[in-house]
Amino acid sequence: MVVPEAQLGEAMTITELAFERAPVGGSSVLLHGFKIALTEGGGSELGRNFAGNILEDSPFTVVFSGSRVTAADDGEGRVSFVLDTPYEYTGGNLLIDMSYTNIEGSMYVWGWNPDGYRFLTASSSNSTEGNVAMLTPVVVVTCE
Repeated sequence: MVVPEAQLGEAMTITELAFERAPVGGSSVLLHGFKIALTEGGGSELGRNFAGNILEDSPFTVVFSGSRVTAADDGEGRVSFVLDTPYEYTGGNLLIDMSYTNIEGSMYVWGWNPDGYRFLTASSSNSTEGNVAMLTPVVVVTCE
């Protein structure tokens, strides 16, 4: 997923990411081999090729990981992840890469239609290409 620089503002230390949970499906899921990684992206829209969306000198930084992670509604309609490693955002379009090897349960998050293709999905963790979509999850970025 890409969050354009215009929506983030100035440099900040990102400490948490959260998603607005929709009131359908379960209130929690168990994610196996889950990780969140962040980097600076090349544009405000995504293309189908994963590597083509990353700036050449901006490798992903894993900011959250766990072999078994329960993602659950926090009681306020959000599914939050306090980052293991805070991310120093210095500007540019922010790429959020979330992956898991297996999931138990189902949960839905709210989405919205932005002005371009900002969401990219893949059928496996080894995919080099995916499918772009305009429907994007609502993400809340918490910073210091």
